Amino acid sequence: MSILDQFTRLSLPDCSFANQTIVITGANTGLGLEAARHFVRLGASKVILGCRNAASGAAAMVDISSSTGRDDVCEVWELDMADFTSIHRFVQRASALERLDAVVANAGVAKVRHSMTTAGIETTIAVNVVGTFLLAIGSLPLLRKSTAQTGIPGHLVIVSSGVHKWVRNEIAPLSFSLMS
Repeated sequence: MSILDQFTRLSLPDCSFANQTIVITGANTGLGLEAARHFVRLGASKVILGCRNAASGAAAMVDISSSTGRDDVCEVWELDMADFTSIHRFVQRASALERLDAVVANAGVAKVRHSMTTAGIETTIAVNVVGTFLLAIGSLPLLRKSTAQTGIPGHLVIVSSGVHKWVRNEIAPLSFSLMS
């Protein structure tokens, strides 16, 4: 991918998301914000903005409402992907939803300096890998239930990046064996 690829104009999606409930993590900025805006524009009945900071989530909600002309579609739910208790609370709250049609696991970090979460896990791994998969696995039962009830296939999308390409070749790859 070159820098020019970032300036390619893509066509906007136009399929309907009428009556659907969507969860998007990291929805207060960047790709998450724009994805949320598109789901609202495409008629979703509920778009849940999973955000670490409720105030920035609320600002995103106002921005989406003003740009789409649709109020009362977005809800801000606090979600800290580096805090596994926060993820568990979020999944428990989501399990009470009437339906869940899509989860866009977009939240992620790219820490330049090594840092640890309160659980003692390196922050980038905790957020981008462990937390993302805890959310994904926790969401699957409701996605499946909704699919069975509505006949509309549920979607689980995990957003990733090309940051792995930044690693220098001199660094030895991590390897291990599952065989003893």
